[in-house]
Amino acid sequence: MDHLPLFVGIACLGVTVLFVVAMVSTAKRERKRRDRLTRWAHQHGWTITPYPAVDWGRRLPGGNPRGVSLAVVAGRPVSVAEYSYTETQTTTTSDGQGGTSTTQTTQTHSFTVVVVRLTRAYPGLTVEPRPPMSRLGQRLTGGGKATGHDGFDRRYRVRGGDPGTISRLIGPALIDEHLAGTVPSWSVYGPELLSYRPGVIDMPEHIPALVGPLLRVAQHLESRQ
Repeated sequence: MDHLPLFVGIACLGVTVLFVVAMVSTAKRERKRRDRLTRWAHQHGWTITPYPAVDWGRRLPGGNPRGVSLAVVAGRPVSVAEYSYTETQTTTTSDGQGGTSTTQTTQTHSFTVVVVRLTRAYPGLTVEPRPPMSRLGQRLTGGGKATGHDGFDRRYRVRGGDPGTISRLIGPALIDEHLAGTVPSWSVYGPELLSYRPGVIDMPEHIPALVGPLLRVAQHLESRQ
């Protein structure tokens, strides 16, 4: 009697059960995380908004306009949101018999986003760390000196804005904070100042620490109006 089909069937059933258990466990952890976030928000006077009607996703990696799934809003107003986008990669390989097979893999990238609403609108401007190749090119050519501060311009790239706007908004105090690592990379467009980092909001208690550095950027910008 051939027991192979039976063994294969049991093995497949075992894999299916493990997969379902893993999904249920992940869903429970996510519900607990959301519940902790909701309790924290209510205790501290913040508001939870699922799938807020915002367009921040267009300015984030992946450019997913529907990627903001949750926002926690307070005060200034300040929003702390969760954003994600999914990449799909298609691979085609030869089967060795003149044909091909195609496989698809997907990977979802998640980010925590902080948005501060400013007291006025600003022209579009982004400050971000230079990638290694950009640092090398800047060192070799001496170009890309947006602010005229050598240490800052070597480490950071400024995109958007004319030279007058850059020098007006990115002053010595803000440059010092960037070089000290006390403020994040950021972008401003209109009245919205935005920063992001990989991952979701695991611990609601960390929200003030996420918001504080971007608020300092807002204070620097508004002090140079």
